[in-house]
Amino acid sequence: PVNCLFLLPVFFFQMTKSVTNPEELGGLASQMTNDYGHLALQGRMAAATAEPEEIGFQIRTRVQELGHGCIFLVQKAGALQICPTDSYTKRELIECARAVTEKVSLVLSALQAGNKGTQACITAASAVSGIIADLDTTIMFATAGTLNAENNESFADHR
Repeated sequence: PVNCLFLLPVFFFQMTKSVTNPEELGGLASQMTNDYGHLALQGRMAAATAEPEEIGFQIRTRVQELGHGCIFLVQKAGALQICPTDSYTKRELIECARAVTEKVSLVLSALQAGNKGTQACITAASAVSGIIADLDTTIMFATAGTLNAENNESFADHR
């Protein structure tokens, strides 16, 4: 779901920027709708597997709230296409985009809350990989003889 979440704010930004070119809004709204559809499907799977159940409920609820925000945003984009010079509708579109961006961050926080164990494992694996890489580098330099002690001992003696 995170991949889709990163795409949605880009479309919101483009939508608010397209206030000056309302003819672009239709394509942007269509793309945002497709991305939200993918997010909703993946969000449902994430909610079903989240532990504890409360996190799954939060994911589901926040994805639904994001969907409602997307609906309002698409409606405002359509209204602006009908009347491209209406400054009130332009402001409403920008406010809807801002609200949807906030909802995206809420979905992200819910996903991260349900992903703490996974993130801890990723962090630990990354730390272990770093240690292994450091050891490999040290062994490479020691084998090449650049880390030999001053008292004529070799790495092979300690290996």
